[in-house]
Amino acid sequence: MPLPYKLAGYLGNAALFALCLVMLFTNGVVVGLLLGALSAFNIFIVYKLDQFSRPEAWLAHQLEMSQLREQLLASQKRLADVEGGVAKDAKP
Repeated sequence: MPLPYKLAGYLGNAALFALCLVMLFTNGVVVGLLLGALSAFNIFIVYKLDQFSRPEAWLAHQLEMSQLREQLLASQKRLADVEGGVAKDAKP
């Protein structure tokens, strides 16, 4: 993930977490907890996006998808063979 997006994500959510702490200590416990949960979730999402945007993670994902496509094609071929065999057996 490009650095400007990463910085904005982390700094914005750190500010949201700071606001959460302010709300917790100024008698807004429920709002503070909700803001804290939101900031933690957002930081997790930014972290996961950063991890997935790395080239090696993208290549690993593409490899997995190509293997799944190969398995799907093999399964479809087996299904067509089985259906063809059933159709031949069903004819008198």
